[in-house]
Amino acid sequence: MIDKQTKEALTEALKTGNVLQLSLGDKSLIRIERRLPFLLIYREQPEDYYKISDLVKTESSYLITESSVDFNSDIALLVKELARELSEEYGTMMVLEVWVGPPDSKSFVLKTAKEKAPNTVKAFQKGLEDFCSTYTHLKVEIAVDTIRHPVHLEDFLTLKQCQESGIYLMGLEIPPFFQNHETHEFFYLVFEEFKIGFSNILRKAVYEFVRVQTSFDIQNYQRLGTTEVDEAVWEVDRELSDIESKYQFLLLISPINTMQAKEEFVANNYQKNPKFLYRNLPIDPDRLKEELFRIDIRSIEDPTLSFLYTEKREELEKQITMLKERGTKNFMYSSIRLYSSPGVKLYETAKDILKTLPPDHLEEVAWVDAYDMAKFCMEEIEQYKRIYPELDAKVEVKNDIVGMLVSRGQLYIGSSFKIPEQRIKALINHEVGTHVLTFYNGKMQPFGQMSSGFADYDELQEGLAVLAEYLVGGLTGSRLRTLAARVIAGRAVTEGMTFEETYDTLTEEYDALPEQAFQITARAYQGGGCTKDIIYLRGLIKLIEYLQDGGELEPLYVGKIGFKHIPLIQDLRIRDIIKTSPLAPSYLKTDCAQERLKKIKEGLTLTELVN
Repeated sequence: MIDKQTKEALTEALKTGNVLQLSLGDKSLIRIERRLPFLLIYREQPEDYYKISDLVKTESSYLITESSVDFNSDIALLVKELARELSEEYGTMMVLEVWVGPPDSKSFVLKTAKEKAPNTVKAFQKGLEDFCSTYTHLKVEIAVDTIRHPVHLEDFLTLKQCQESGIYLMGLEIPPFFQNHETHEFFYLVFEEFKIGFSNILRKAVYEFVRVQTSFDIQNYQRLGTTEVDEAVWEVDRELSDIESKYQFLLLISPINTMQAKEEFVANNYQKNPKFLYRNLPIDPDRLKEELFRIDIRSIEDPTLSFLYTEKREELEKQITMLKERGTKNFMYSSIRLYSSPGVKLYETAKDILKTLPPDHLEEVAWVDAYDMAKFCMEEIEQYKRIYPELDAKVEVKNDIVGMLVSRGQLYIGSSFKIPEQRIKALINHEVGTHVLTFYNGKMQPFGQMSSGFADYDELQEGLAVLAEYLVGGLTGSRLRTLAARVIAGRAVTEGMTFEETYDTLTEEYDALPEQAFQITARAYQGGGCTKDIIYLRGLIKLIEYLQDGGELEPLYVGKIGFKHIPLIQDLRIRDIIKTSPLAPSYLKTDCAQERLKKIKEGLTLTELVN
């Protein structure tokens, strides 16, 4: 029996719209996040090893119960009363029961009423057929049937009960394509792919029902997803952040003796490969990996968040492996796993830039040193701090790095660094207006990974940073040539060329100045060979394509995310899990930047970006 207290809790949740999660007896669970005219039902089978309950738990409104529960049970009568109340307010309510078909089944069978909710049926059919295009042995059947539940079970709700309560009842039989019935092998990755796909299919179909058949107000199918984050997510996020905080990857793979190595290279007439030295590792890579894979990411029910954190763990594993391999040839192969290698198209684009754009003449240019640059960057940080006081970034000039580097929201500048005056604004907005800003935007989000960076965030980050240089009028021919030369060097590393050979290629074939050629080559050979620098040009190209396809720029500053995460972050934003960012790049407010952005969207080419 369902007690009075349980019924009162359900009534209160429906009245207030608060989240309700109740155990109904020992083996039944109902969850309702808000007054949504939809309920997903699954009755577990005694022999069930298909993990179908994992599909159900990704949704915001569901009931999981025992196979013995039928239309005479207290639970069914409770659902009937729930439906009656929601139907009175919204006109009708959809109830969908899901179950697994027989072992030899190859069909998704959608059981429905004749000529009822055609948009919903079409949305289900299209979504399932699109999924089946990957698994060509599967098909979709639409069955007009009065039996919309597993044939070996009693009705959960009879059609008469549904009619009395304003319920539109559907059933979905799922083929067990992710399970080998004979060997009891479970194909986990296939099931995970289906779980993500099923969630989108279901929400789009339910959205059509709610939009057309009810008075419920909803603007987007993604709003049907859960708006609550379960405790498992916070634990996984914390544990991953703790592991990542134990090392600073970019600093640890950057040489500490670049200037001395350059002097030795010059002294040896550019013919002896320099030897690079690195900071001592503050971690034991093997033990850190053990910690990493003890993190229970499978406990995360939300498919979007599960995907993001699974990817992040894989990226951390690659980084930790690279730190262990630092200074060896294997470092380069792991670098390709992390950043990939320059493809033919990117390589040809880089060569075309170097052949098309002449080098800038810098003989009479005024230069700014590291200490003045630090002052300018700190002034920019103070401007952002007035808008968002929690921003506590600092700028530090260090003797053991080359160039500029942002790590965990702090900006480091090498003491030997200098820059032409015309590039000051561009570099400030590259480092502060992009890297620092997205770190602190991410930091105010509920997930730590939004600031430290979800997997493969670097490419979009550097694309945004280089775009900033163009939007403020500081992307020079030499800068674009440098990005292209980095691709050439990255290609040379993967093809097994020596440091000397790569340096000679840049200076002799592509007219790079000796200083520039050395810095590019040193970055490409750090750690034992690193392809990271190809992401600057590749990221810029992808970002331009994204903008020319109608993509919006400002949402990309929400934190440190990758290109593939854009729709996932949009999903989380629509579900109110991601908050509005406090900071936007200051330059985006200028007429100059908006005009330049407009030109890009209208089809500006790479070489036309040069200011």
